[in-house]
Amino acid sequence: MNRPHRLLLSFLLIALGVPVVAPAAPALHVDRGVVIQGVTVVDVRDGSLAPERTLVLEGGRIARILPAASVVAGGQAQVVDGRGRFVVPGYVDMHAHPLNPPDPAANLALMLASGITGYRQMSGSPDLLQARREGRLEHAPAPMLLALPGTILTDALASTPQAAAAEVDRQKGQGADFIKSVGQSRANFLASLEEANRIGIPFAGHIHTDMDVREARGMASIEHLGAMEALLLSCSSEEAALREAVLRLDAEPPQAGPGPADMAQVLARFIANPIQGTTPAQFAIQKRVMETYDEGKCRQLAAGFVADGTWHVPTLLRLRTMAIPTDPAYREDPNLRFVPAATRAMWTDLADEFAARVAPADQAMLEQYFRLLLGLTGLLQQSGVRLLAGSDAGGSQWVVPGASLHQEFDLLAQAGLTPLQVLQSATLNAAQFLGRERTMGTVEEDRQADLVLLDANPLEDVANLHRVVAVVRAGVVYDAAALDGLRESALP
Repeated sequence: MNRPHRLLLSFLLIALGVPVVAPAAPALHVDRGVVIQGVTVVDVRDGSLAPERTLVLEGGRIARILPAASVVAGGQAQVVDGRGRFVVPGYVDMHAHPLNPPDPAANLALMLASGITGYRQMSGSPDLLQARREGRLEHAPAPMLLALPGTILTDALASTPQAAAAEVDRQKGQGADFIKSVGQSRANFLASLEEANRIGIPFAGHIHTDMDVREARGMASIEHLGAMEALLLSCSSEEAALREAVLRLDAEPPQAGPGPADMAQVLARFIANPIQGTTPAQFAIQKRVMETYDEGKCRQLAAGFVADGTWHVPTLLRLRTMAIPTDPAYREDPNLRFVPAATRAMWTDLADEFAARVAPADQAMLEQYFRLLLGLTGLLQQSGVRLLAGSDAGGSQWVVPGASLHQEFDLLAQAGLTPLQVLQSATLNAAQFLGRERTMGTVEEDRQADLVLLDANPLEDVANLHRVVAVVRAGVVYDAAALDGLRESALP
């Protein structure tokens, strides 16, 4: 039948009410790579769902996403049954320290087993930067190292504004992806931030309480909500008086630096929980900051972050374990089996010391203070401030790599984020912050094949983000048995 006759027949059939069915497209036959069949794809941009899809993975990337019925797998293709499951981008921990120990294999294995396919390392060194250049940080199986700083910038490392600016230049020359600042005094902080902005390297880290966070314009990300009262001071109705009180206390924290073995132990304990060194006078200031909280001022502060494009990594788990280290749930966490005995003992000792040294009234105040930080996180989200999920795993008391990011998800939900917003904080937002949205952060064709398969809809309940049944890293599938194997390999 020639084309005019076919058209005439079609018109006649339509006129008679007979449906005309177009010929089915030929099925795509796949005989290599990975085929994930019948899965529901979660669009993390808007929360829409695309059910009954088949993903074809080749060369570590998502090659095709097609209706499930249109793909036939055979030959050497590895087939993964995705029916009844949901696929999301791999999680990214945007504040972690897995590379701190000499052998990071256990930390990285635990992270991958929890669905973390990428991370931002928040402490570096010239040696780590050199190791990355030489390919010695390409561990497998492991999440992808997405960003690495140089040595943490402190007053001990660079004691003057000139030295701080010169250190920023030096670290950029060493290949650092960003500058990480901790505990810098105001003059040194502002000098290093100005230099980082001048030469075009992102600047992230803490805000010391001797400076106003409003002065920190140009920061890429602020970690730990400041930390503690650094942001909330700007939300106090008695801000000026409280800032004067803070300066009088000279609350500069101890700085990392070379020292004897006992000094290394002191530093490890301080890093595990800096609140251990808080004085009654400092607790009194925190209490007053909390009592004078002005939500209107905080909303103005948040509007400034939006205007400046400053991101925040709340690390709520880190803040909670510091403020409430005596919570019995931490001692009973089954994930502690992955923590070396000496570290577990130190954490337990620190909790006992906290209970004995911190007055009950101050302990109660810290619990209220953490609830205020939860509210601040929710306010930042509502105000349009961009948030990133980070756990601070790697030295922090009661914070276990991998599992800690899932605990962070739950705390972000308690702060008022929707399940989609929590998911975005660990996927799409991370990709956008890092400038990698064309290669990661969404489940789309030509993106990296770094994926998490869940057995329940993550948009219905944040708890479903924990229901990981398989992880794909660079196109390699880790099923339930392989994930258990990763955890076994991480046991001390």
